[in-house]
Amino acid sequence: MNPYELERLAKQHTGDIRKAAARHQAAAARRDRGRSIRHRTGWALVQIGLSLISSSANGPGKGTAMLAGVTSARPAP
Repeated sequence: MNPYELERLAKQHTGDIRKAAARHQAAAARRDRGRSIRHRTGWALVQIGLSLISSSANGPGKGTAMLAGVTSARPAP
């Protein structure tokens, strides 16, 4: 195939991918606009809580929520 034709096809393909990405990003922005601030804040708090649990005083990744058998965060006396 002609190298100029390959270059033209590559540029066309790149442009098509960029357009598709822009459409996808615009659709995602429309979906996020419809969500309430309470919804977004709730998920932000969930993420913060999970990061706090996974980096607890027991060491990284050894929080009590990570241990399946633990029902309470307090140690037994």
